[in-house]
Amino acid sequence: MRILQGVEFLSQTTQEHMLEEHAKRFGIKDGRTLTDLLTDPLFIDTYWKQADDSEKKVIRLFVTTAARGFLRKKDWEKIVLHQGRILSVGLNKLRRLGFILTVRKMWGEIGYMMPKEVRERLTLCLITERHCTPAPAKTLPYYITAGRGIHLDLFGVLSFLRETDVPLTVKGSIHRRILQKMTPLLTLSDEHVEGWASYSIPESKEGEMALAVVIDLAIRLGLIRARGGQLVLEKQSVAKWLEKGQEARWNELFQLIAEEYLPHDSWWDGLLVLMMESKSDEWHSINDQIKTLADTGFRVPDDAASLAVTRWLHLLLGFGWLHMGTTAEGEVYWRWNSLPRLAIEERWFIDPAGVLTIPPLVPLKAVWEVSRFCPLVFTGDLIQGELQAKPLQSYLAAGGKEEDAMDILQQYCAHPLPESIGQMIRQWGREARQIQFEPMVRVRTAHPGILEELKTLEQFRPFLGFPISSTDFLIAPEQEKEVTALLRKYGYTPYMPKKSTEDQAARSHAAEGGPDGLFTIPRPWDGFAVENTFPDSLEGMHQLSSLPKMWTQHFQSYHPQTMRTLLQRASELGLEIEAEMQDKKVRAGIPRQVSIEMGYWYVFLEVGNKKQRCRLDDIHRVRIVLPEYLY
Repeated sequence: MRILQGVEFLSQTTQEHMLEEHAKRFGIKDGRTLTDLLTDPLFIDTYWKQADDSEKKVIRLFVTTAARGFLRKKDWEKIVLHQGRILSVGLNKLRRLGFILTVRKMWGEIGYMMPKEVRERLTLCLITERHCTPAPAKTLPYYITAGRGIHLDLFGVLSFLRETDVPLTVKGSIHRRILQKMTPLLTLSDEHVEGWASYSIPESKEGEMALAVVIDLAIRLGLIRARGGQLVLEKQSVAKWLEKGQEARWNELFQLIAEEYLPHDSWWDGLLVLMMESKSDEWHSINDQIKTLADTGFRVPDDAASLAVTRWLHLLLGFGWLHMGTTAEGEVYWRWNSLPRLAIEERWFIDPAGVLTIPPLVPLKAVWEVSRFCPLVFTGDLIQGELQAKPLQSYLAAGGKEEDAMDILQQYCAHPLPESIGQMIRQWGREARQIQFEPMVRVRTAHPGILEELKTLEQFRPFLGFPISSTDFLIAPEQEKEVTALLRKYGYTPYMPKKSTEDQAARSHAAEGGPDGLFTIPRPWDGFAVENTFPDSLEGMHQLSSLPKMWTQHFQSYHPQTMRTLLQRASELGLEIEAEMQDKKVRAGIPRQVSIEMGYWYVFLEVGNKKQRCRLDDIHRVRIVLPEYLY
């Protein structure tokens, strides 16, 4: 969950309360919104330096143990029971500042969520030291080749859907014969996705997952959808996507992949943060990055490096976003491929025979336009095409013009268009116009008198050139709006048939927002929504603040029964005590058990990862330790 997605569920009053808390603690009164503050890396860095121990413990818990920064309340209570009620103090402070938001399911289950921007920045605050093995002088080739780029795989699928009907089966899947035609369009292969799919979608079928991933991404981006038993393009969404710059398109895709495809565990979140902070022109050891996470406090499995390679790096390799290599010892290195994010625009080349060579940085919108009349073949980093009569004639028959085709070719060409290209296009155009279909709009009047009346009106005469009966005439589709406006101007009420239910469904679908995708990957936080709440300053602290002040503010002796009660209460709340022994030595720790053995009372103190046993008769003075802000 991003900050903006969470804050929009908070009322203006709740946001003002949180801003007042920022003003009280940090003196911030510069007019910034809550969203501005929580997305400011410098502010988060400053907060981390000023946070007290209870806040830092809670932050460490949410960053290193909570997948995507999400914890159910029942899981939180288990942690508090083990590590101490003092954590509730830190959680409450973070909630009052907006660093952690309360989420709730419809039927009442509560959870806590640390938004993405906050979590990622605090992850970097926690990582104080990184393992960096110098990159080898020579990196060996990797056994799986990289994809040409997921944006080009998406382009291939979209262009196929533009030219070909793709019917769906009764179960909503694509016919096998269509799959066999679409699969060669991709460089993403099952080798790239099988590790990820076996974990995230165990029921996936071998041999079909690469195409399924590309179609899933296209659906989630809103580029295609199922309608009327077919897979169809959302033309407006496709046009907007093609117009985006390289970096904007990459950022959108990467955020989608990270949100939907990254496995659900906190160490995966940490790995993603490390990768995003890695320099694009350097090789990075995956083993070093896993060691860095382990040293930071993330719970990483023993085979984490292997899992990271098969379930994540291979997927990104197939998307064309990184390069991979191995040393002679078999250690895996990776580095970012900067090509998909470069903003530089290139132009294509056309030889006199009509062969088109398209470099990788030609705007995707231009490639889409030229592919309407020039078949393309993706070979390595370059795209090859060849002007042919049949595709061009199909383009002209569908309403295209020879001049438009030549304008597109010249606009993005690195040199003047060869004369032979214009001659070929004009020749094929003459052949295409021997028989041509053109769409028209039929206007039908109720009786011949209305049409005769329209003929007497000067403004209608340009539109009455194609009468087909005494009551009907034809107009071009682009004239429909103008004719409708004229009819209304002269007092007529034209009947306009409603758009098909499929078109209405398409519009309503676009208004609803992002689609769900081809397959669903269950997430622990599904069904939770941000709750509009601002916690009381003492929420979660009542049990601490209600302790007798004598127990917390004074270091003194007690009656044996009172001492047992004090220690048992400290044990229940997970609070640290200080105990001065009869020999004047002071011990500190969290009481974990108060019991009687052989007639003597003992307390077991937890000190770090060790436990110490103390006899109560040997304790001279004792007190419960609370932070200063609770006194």
